[in-house]
Amino acid sequence: MCGRYTLHSSKEDIENYFRATSEDTGLFRPNFNIAPGTVNPVVLTGISGKREIGGFRWGLIPKWADEASTGYKMINARAETLEEKKSFKGPFERKRCIVPANGFYEWKTEKQSKQPFYIRLLTQELMGFAGLYEKWTSPEGEDIYSYTIITTEANALVHPLHDRMPVILKPSSYDTWLNPENHNTESLSELLKPYSITEMATYRVTEEVNKPENNKPELIQPIPK
Repeated sequence: MCGRYTLHSSKEDIENYFRATSEDTGLFRPNFNIAPGTVNPVVLTGISGKREIGGFRWGLIPKWADEASTGYKMINARAETLEEKKSFKGPFERKRCIVPANGFYEWKTEKQSKQPFYIRLLTQELMGFAGLYEKWTSPEGEDIYSYTIITTEANALVHPLHDRMPVILKPSSYDTWLNPENHNTESLSELLKPYSITEMATYRVTEEVNKPENNKPELIQPIPK
């Protein structure tokens, strides 16, 4: 599962890393505690055929949903069952995106309490989660773009914390994943694997991250055992 993550890099760094552009300057405020239901940067291929960054709501709202709150149940999508779920099957074929992040949180039960841990890459600041997006129109006629983060089985680093982890795409696979003309879901599924343990690090962080309203750089600082 991926239920909380961070994105604190600058707009320029995010655009350069993902080779994408955005005109929404207000979308790139540093966020050290991104929670479901919030609007965050998402990379996709635009109508022009170029990569764009838009502000989408976390928690995919299926086209058939009666209300936007359905999205809270769909913040994650299991890689193994994308083609079995009607909410994800269509987006997997033609509405794929990348979710920029600097890292993500996971919790481990210790002595009847949950201790948060932060997971990041060792050699690069940014990473891109595999995601799907959808456009939902409310009964009042409002269009809402939303996304879900695809998860896979956890690697050996994350597994002591949780049995699932977000799919972190290699930059070399970005073009393939974002190509809206690529409907070969069998080959796309090959990209949805656990990330290499040798390229990741994890450490304990403050329990202040448990409250979504807490949002400051200190949340991702290591704390002693």
